Amino acid sequence: MFSLFSKKNSHENAFNFLKTDMHSHLIPGVDDGCASLSDSIHLLNGLADLGFEKVITTPHIYHTFYNNDKSTLEKPFQQVLGEIGMSVPMIEFSYASEYFADEFFEKKIENEELLSFGDNYILLEISFVAYSQRIEHIIFDLMTKGYKPILAHPERYLYLQNSIKTFRKLRQLGCELQLNTNSLAGYYGSASQELANKLMDEKLVSYLGTDMHHERHLTCLREVGSNKKIMKKLRAYDWKNSLL
Repeated sequence: MFSLFSKKNSHENAFNFLKTDMHSHLIPGVDDGCASLSDSIHLLNGLADLGFEKVITTPHIYHTFYNNDKSTLEKPFQQVLGEIGMSVPMIEFSYASEYFADEFFEKKIENEELLSFGDNYILLEISFVAYSQRIEHIIFDLMTKGYKPILAHPERYLYLQNSIKTFRKLRQLGCELQLNTNSLAGYYGSASQELANKLMDEKLVSYLGTDMHHERHLTCLREVGSNKKIMKKLRAYDWKNSLL
């Protein structure tokens, strides 16, 4: 599924053209990402080695599964932050969230200050099972409140693999799209890989994210960084990560 390393450490600084990773799960013990502080530090070191200068980590907020908010995230975040500079090369580290777009999230839009990043961006995910037009209403509500929505990993919603027009519509509504880097290496399967390439070819995606959860993701990122064909395509694309 993945290419072999062309040479030792050929992945080093491979993603320095992006500067910023804006999708990961590196706060320990709060979702399905890092389980421990040592895991977080290990993966941050891996991202620094790949050339990232800034990491905006985005723990899940998903009703009944990951009932996070600032009160549950701040303390473990500060523990990780305290290690930056001692155990990790100098890297800027902050957090927002990856929100699941459902009726509970709609209530949050109305009643809470959301965990945003950059110029008031909000990272969203939707169901992996079926499309709901609820997302279109949520995009409108977010923009009315002054937020700028970004849909995470559109290539993984395989029920839309033959509906590029849906992604065009979301873009027209004001929602940008974020591609998972590892999708281009087939990590999530060939169908996601094909859709990822199609979205890039159609110029529909704006951001590239690692969606880093664990060691396997880091291993694949290194494989991508060593793959000349994939990296040539990534470097030629006009990503917005460096603007964050």
